[in-house]
Amino acid sequence: MAQDGFTRLERFELKYPIRLEWLGAISAFLGPWCELDPYSARSPDGFYWITNNYLDTPRDTFFRWTFDKRDGRFDMRIRTYGQSPSNDGPCHFEVKEKRRDTVIKTRGTIRDGGPQRLWNDTLSALAESKGGADRANLEHFLHLALDYNVHPRYLTQYKRMAWFGRFEDYTRVTIDTNMRWREERSFDHEVPDPRVMRPSDLPEFTSPGSDAILELKCEREQVPWWMLDLIRFLQIRLSGYSKFGSAAFLCQHRPQVRVARGMAC
Repeated sequence: MAQDGFTRLERFELKYPIRLEWLGAISAFLGPWCELDPYSARSPDGFYWITNNYLDTPRDTFFRWTFDKRDGRFDMRIRTYGQSPSNDGPCHFEVKEKRRDTVIKTRGTIRDGGPQRLWNDTLSALAESKGGADRANLEHFLHLALDYNVHPRYLTQYKRMAWFGRFEDYTRVTIDTNMRWREERSFDHEVPDPRVMRPSDLPEFTSPGSDAILELKCEREQVPWWMLDLIRFLQIRLSGYSKFGSAAFLCQHRPQVRVARGMAC
């Protein structure tokens, strides 16, 4: 059942490093069970760009939680779509929490004016939201941002092809590739020159030959058998890859790949 928008998801997430050359076989396997999501269906090659601006505290609290695999950890990001999205366009404020084997993801959306409206023009931004859960999620995001004193830290990008399950309440399969990142200390989402980005090479580092990440997502009580068959068909092994964690790790532990943007990591 395709869902183009959401305010809250509670699901399992399984991640596997794969070779992008397997795309044809995976697409054929998923054919009877899934359909392309709306963004992939509108794209000529099935892939679309996602741009995330990840926030963290001055002491890298969220990264340390991720690195230590702390139960109950969460990260905060502002998501936009497109290879070089407008800073004034729609932006989605997301909090992604990991509790044991379950991921809880909430989203609130500001349609125009850019992400800083949530801080600089709060009442207007909230008034123009969809209300209900959408407004509550924006308020929750702002509350956490002020409590933890977070600021933009890493801009990440990747290309995604995605499917929704046809028969379950919620199942989703995604393939992400071309993962890249840069340091970011503002709410700038535009990428006029891809050369300012650096590759997130951890899929290749942890699984030689891999150049993409396959993610299988479903509700806790509805793990479809076809997902298990896909894992057996590909003979793949579970990974703990994190795009936020990858960018932060590369920035802090690999000085040779730091991006020269006027400030050190």
